[in-house]
Amino acid sequence: MSLPVQRPRETDTMPPSRWPKPLRRRPMELLATVLIGAGVLMLLQPFSLTLYGWSFVTTLTGVVMFTFVSKFPD
Repeated sequence: MSLPVQRPRETDTMPPSRWPKPLRRRPMELLATVLIGAGVLMLLQPFSLTLYGWSFVTTLTGVVMFTFVSKFPD
């Protein structure tokens, strides 16, 4: 019975990123996801017409940001 060969993960063989930590994919994707969630909550709340008015812009900003940020390096 032979044991399976363990190959190094892709992240183990890649050199470390030279991007600043706040501009890497994970923190920026989190920020974009929070913006999308905030926009949806602004859309669904019944209290303020101003928040409702800005909800589409907030959601769209989060979606566009997530689209671009998903191409950033880890």
